[in-house]
Amino acid sequence: MNNDLIERYIYAVTKRLPGKTREDVARELRTLIEDMLKERCGEVTPSDKDIRVVLTELGTPNELYEQYAGDGKRCLIGPPYYTTYVFVMKIVLICVAFGMTLSAVLGFALGERQAISWFSAVGQWIGMLFSGLMGTFAFVTLLFAFFDYKGISLDNYSGLDDLPPVPKKKQQISRGETIFGIGISVVFLIVFLVCPQIFCAITKDGEPIPILSTEVVRNTWYIIVIFSALGIIREIVKLLDGKYTGRVVITTVITDLLSALCSFWWLLRKDIINPEFAGKIGELFEGDGAFITEIFSHFQYFFLGVILFALLLDIMNAVIKGIAGKE
Repeated sequence: MNNDLIERYIYAVTKRLPGKTREDVARELRTLIEDMLKERCGEVTPSDKDIRVVLTELGTPNELYEQYAGDGKRCLIGPPYYTTYVFVMKIVLICVAFGMTLSAVLGFALGERQAISWFSAVGQWIGMLFSGLMGTFAFVTLLFAFFDYKGISLDNYSGLDDLPPVPKKKQQISRGETIFGIGISVVFLIVFLVCPQIFCAITKDGEPIPILSTEVVRNTWYIIVIFSALGIIREIVKLLDGKYTGRVVITTVITDLLSALCSFWWLLRKDIINPEFAGKIGELFEGDGAFITEIFSHFQYFFLGVILFALLLDIMNAVIKGIAGKE
């Protein structure tokens, strides 16, 4: 049986379930509803009233979701947040571990080979990894605890008439998209906090010269943390709603505008460029043409432009898909 109300009900129940169980639960629910309608109506075609009665007997979508998800009382973050909380936690912790490991290896290779031994480098990596993972765990937990405490609704319906339509495929937000967004935010945070010297130019002698001032970057750590946190919050809201709702559009616009302000605040500093690099630009790019020299002479403005362009595209994408979802 293919009824719009039934499909909307099933979508509301299953949209936050893990992908491996979503289809199984949808199929089970569809069969259950068909059996209940057959028992109620026999061979007579069910009316809209019959369908509403059966769906009401089954319970609200949130009640059924909690039964299938099994979220109840497993931690201080209760349903309907727990499943998403665990999923986000896994992704962010993996990204942090990978980013910190990569940054530690590159940082040691680029600038610390003569300063410390391999044994000391491994010890530093373990210490940074532990601190990073604990900080990440605290941030994600506090964020979801805030959602739970404030009772921020994940759904904007109170009855069958308020069930949202099943979104078209192009309006849905895949988990892969949100995972990629979270990963980019985490890697950005780790790279600039742990190993900003990754962005470097190589001299004729084979020595790397950082483009950005390592000291200034690390002294402005709070701007980097805010920028990355805004990106993670934006992706979590996308993950919770699963499609371009009004809330996703508003969150995207606000977080991207705040991210743009952070970018201006950070990259328009006069001391953000490494003085040693600035003094050797002509020598480093001799023979490469005036264009490359000009780009690296104003690297912070070029980098700022790339960030602002990406944020603008993100806002436009959210607004366009949000408007299309209302049509």
